[in-house]
Amino acid sequence: MNNISEETTKKKQIVSGLHLLRDYLSHSNKDSLNLSSQTLSRLKSFSTRLSNSGKEINSSNSQDDKNKRIKDLEYAAKNDKELGSVDSLRDTFVFSDGSVESELMFVGEAPGYEEEKLKKPFVGPSGQLLDKILLAMGLSRNDIYISNIVKYRPKIGDGRQGHSNRKPTSDEMSLSIKYILDEIEIIKPKLIVTLGGTATKGLLGLDEPISSLRGKIHDINHCKAIVTYHPSYLLRSKNPNQDKRLVWEDMLMAMDFLKMTISPKQKNYFK
Repeated sequence: MNNISEETTKKKQIVSGLHLLRDYLSHSNKDSLNLSSQTLSRLKSFSTRLSNSGKEINSSNSQDDKNKRIKDLEYAAKNDKELGSVDSLRDTFVFSDGSVESELMFVGEAPGYEEEKLKKPFVGPSGQLLDKILLAMGLSRNDIYISNIVKYRPKIGDGRQGHSNRKPTSDEMSLSIKYILDEIEIIKPKLIVTLGGTATKGLLGLDEPISSLRGKIHDINHCKAIVTYHPSYLLRSKNPNQDKRLVWEDMLMAMDFLKMTISPKQKNYFK
């Protein structure tokens, strides 16, 4: 990481120096410069390299800015006293995972036992199944951004619930929704995938069955979204192959929307 940082700093210094040189020459009193064809060719090549270096640095700055804003938002959410004091939620804070530069964002409802333990979203059985789905799409965790609406595991009874989890209530989601909306604003994904009915209701305000909402493009905060079943639904499904096929159809829809290459094998997984 230090080498990358040093290289970026050097590039910024070089570009800054070249800009100063360019400004000096542009404000020179000389009406013309006598240049050899070789020198002119070098200058043109240098101009192209300067332009490309500027784009690289702007891209780096954009990613750095997104990372900083996400870290700042995570800090704000973690230190939100109102949210942290909700008696129906447990105490361990779980934020997001993945790439801030991703065009694809997945949104779930809330962390469960394993997520609470590792402080990362979707790392339990549901997360492991999601990883397999991503792999089938030709993606990994590093290629997507994933988060939950509620940042704390919902409590059952007095909180001594072992591995048991429950869905967050509408009130719990309402208290937490501003943070996922801010994440969307920072990440600016081209497509959001809501996982399950609870996340769909909390984020999109849609309370219809997933079966009637999937297969369509929905709108949320200037972004597009699709709806699919939560991986946990597939794990307990009585018709797992049929339901996996439906989820895969939704992933193909996402891939098509993002103009990803879909191989014949991917297209015919469940045929």
